[in-house]
Amino acid sequence: MIFWQQFSRTFSLTGPPMRPSAEDIANYWDIANEWIQKRGAPRVLLLGVTPELYNLPWPKDTDFLAVDGSRDMIDAVWPGPEDAIRCTDWLSLDLPEGSRDIVLCDGGLHLLRYPQAQHELIRLLRYTLSQDGICIFRLFVQPSTRENPDAVIQDLLDRKIHSLDILKLRLSMSLQSEAGEGVELAQVYNKLVEAAPDLEKLAARIGWPAERILIFNYYRETKYSYYWLTLEQAMNMFCSNRGGFQAHRLQIPSYGLGGRCPTIGLQRCSR
Repeated sequence: MIFWQQFSRTFSLTGPPMRPSAEDIANYWDIANEWIQKRGAPRVLLLGVTPELYNLPWPKDTDFLAVDGSRDMIDAVWPGPEDAIRCTDWLSLDLPEGSRDIVLCDGGLHLLRYPQAQHELIRLLRYTLSQDGICIFRLFVQPSTRENPDAVIQDLLDRKIHSLDILKLRLSMSLQSEAGEGVELAQVYNKLVEAAPDLEKLAARIGWPAERILIFNYYRETKYSYYWLTLEQAMNMFCSNRGGFQAHRLQIPSYGLGGRCPTIGLQRCSR
């Protein structure tokens, strides 16, 4: 997919909250290590190629497997050995029942269409997890009151938004009417250039390096969509009878927009 080819080229410019901060990483490890202290080295499944999660201090005998659908992202980002990564769609996972103990995913749920594809992923993960297995997801969730996109743009022009990653999160969430509809990334681009047609001049006005704001050009013609949920919607999806999980931990980071980036630990319910 062209979007992921382009994203892989600029991944090094991505920062929190779109990538996990030190606080987020500590939250992941707090939940994972609780499992490890009780049961020993786990069989880990990572959805995506988040380097920070691969580089956690896993016990020596940990069996680690990552899955990502983009060869470009794997080649650009994956820090582990080739035999620990599979290039395939998450929904094409074909792992044996009960073969993984801990599943990790950093901000990836919104990449799947809601509700069908997200429900299917949860079903697959429940099948793949061991009897006492856990999922640890950092979610990006809609605020209880959706922002006005014009207000987000005004905050940008007033230099109240201090990073590209915060802008991407706030603006795209503000443009989504319903989770089932999602928001096309081209909509995000169009809203930005409606207010500031010359992105390089915009960068100069707000004091950002031009290379950062020009990343929005990758959104210009893509039909790729994000599907943002509220925390309540996400928890209902995991913890309903259909989902088959129960909430174990909820960690809200202290940084700005931390309320939109909770890390949740989910215990698999008995079969």
